Amino acid sequence: MSLDRKYAVIGESSIDFDITLTQVDRAKKFATLLIRHVPPKKPQVRLPAAWMLEPVADTPNNWINVTRNGGKYVAAVGKETFDVQLTVSLIDGKILSGTMEYPVQARERECQDAALTDCGDPRPRQIMRLIEISLVQ
Repeated sequence: MSLDRKYAVIGESSIDFDITLTQVDRAKKFATLLIRHVPPKKPQVRLPAAWMLEPVADTPNNWINVTRNGGKYVAAVGKETFDVQLTVSLIDGKILSGTMEYPVQARERECQDAALTDCGDPRPRQIMRLIEISLVQ
């Protein structure tokens, strides 16, 4: 996220990588990799308010997004992961196809102050993105 400080105030995530070779097809000359982006045990994101420390999911929060909405702030915190599956050529290493599933499980609050301490009730927020690519020859 581009932080212009007028609209986007904070946008951070902290991830570790888990890479697995899931398939090698020598006859068809491709390999498939699974690259999992997972929350680290100790995420390195700034959580400016105490309410953001409580985990939203089954790991420590590793994603934060704070935006301005008029004179108020919309603050969200939670768990971000994404899985990338890539099929690559064994001949030249080119990416033949890929998919990325990108879920965020978050808690969001509208706040009256920049310190994010004078806030309304939390509400759940789910983000799901799916991106697909393929090589056109």
